[in-house]
Amino acid sequence: MASPCCKDTCCKKELVDDIAGWIKIYNDGTVERPAPPPEAQQLATSIPPYDVPCNGVTVHDIPADPPLRLYLPVAAPLNGRRLPVLLHFLAGSFCITDPSWAMYHSFYARLAASIPVAGIVSIALPLAPENPLPAAIAAGYAAIDWLKSLARPVLPNEPVPEPTYDPVNRLRDVADLSRVFLIGDSNGANLALQVAAGFSTAEPGYWGPVGLAGAILLNPGFTRSTPSRSESTDPMNRYMNRELVGRFLKLALPEGATRDHPYIWPVVDAAAAMPPLLVSIAMLDSLRDRQVEYCNAMRRAGKHVEVALSAGVDHIFYLKHGLIDSEPENDETAARIAELVEDIGRFIGRRHCCVARL
Repeated sequence: MASPCCKDTCCKKELVDDIAGWIKIYNDGTVERPAPPPEAQQLATSIPPYDVPCNGVTVHDIPADPPLRLYLPVAAPLNGRRLPVLLHFLAGSFCITDPSWAMYHSFYARLAASIPVAGIVSIALPLAPENPLPAAIAAGYAAIDWLKSLARPVLPNEPVPEPTYDPVNRLRDVADLSRVFLIGDSNGANLALQVAAGFSTAEPGYWGPVGLAGAILLNPGFTRSTPSRSESTDPMNRYMNRELVGRFLKLALPEGATRDHPYIWPVVDAAAAMPPLLVSIAMLDSLRDRQVEYCNAMRRAGKHVEVALSAGVDHIFYLKHGLIDSEPENDETAARIAELVEDIGRFIGRRHCCVARL
C-alpha cells in the first residue's frame, strides 16, 4: 500500500532558508539561485566573451573541467619573451560567484592589458551548498592540470610564434608555464593560499613544466570565531558583513567547523613550502586586522611576504569601482586601483623564476 505521506503537508516542498535573496534552500534538499538581489545586479551582470579586441584584451570562455574564462592581451610579447600566467580564484564566500560577472571583468580585463602576462585564467568554481569545500580547492588543482596540458617541448632560444586566432593556442604560444601566479579576491585568496600550500606536496614530476612563482592575495577573507577589533568597530558594509558571510560559510565549511578552520584562518606552518606572497590590504576593510596578523605570522615563520596597502578604500574596492550607482566614481579610488595594478605588476616582474616546481 502506497504511503499517504505525499498527501500530507509534511511532504510539501517548503523553503527552509533564504540567504539574502542569493540562495534558497528547501526541505527536500533542492537549492535555487534566483537572480542577484537588486543592490548587487550591477556587480553581477554577466559580460559575454568577445574575440574582437576591446581596450587591448579579448575574453574567451573555455569549456574545460572546471570551465574557465580567459583574458588575453592583444599585444605580442616584447622581444619574443614568454610571459607568466595568472590563475584567478573568485570571491563570493564559496557560495555566490561567476567569472562572467561585471565586477571581475572590470578589473581583470584591465589587469591583463596593463601588466606583462600571457593571460589571466579565471576559474568557474563549484559552489556551496551543492559543492562544499574542498570542492573549490580541487577545482584549483584541476585548473593547474589544464595549464599543464598546454605544455609542449620548447627548444632553447625558440622564438615565440606569430599569434594564432585560437585563444588556447595563443596562450600556449606565449605562456611561460614555469611562472604561474595564483591570484584571488577575498575568500578566493583563501583558496589560492590553500592551493599554493598544497602544490609542493605532489609527487615529484607531477606538475611537469608548471611552476608556481607566487600567490597574490587581494583583500583576503581571513577571519576567526572571535571578531578582531576592526571587525567589531567598523561600520557595517552592505556588500560584506560578518553575519551574512557567516551564513555562507556555514554552507561551505565541513559540518561543525568554525571560522577558525584553516580554510578561513590559514595555519602558518614554518616547515611547509610556500611561494612568495603579495598581500593587498585595504585600510578601511573590516578584515584588515586579521590580514596584518597573518602577514606578521608568515614573516615570523620565515616566509617571503610583500604587502600593498591601499588607503581610504574598503573591501574589494577594485572590483566595485564604477559599477554601483550609489557609490560614484572618485579620483581617490581610481588612484588606489592604479597603484594596486602597479604593485601586482612589480611583484610579478621580480619573480624571474619559479619557486616550486615538482
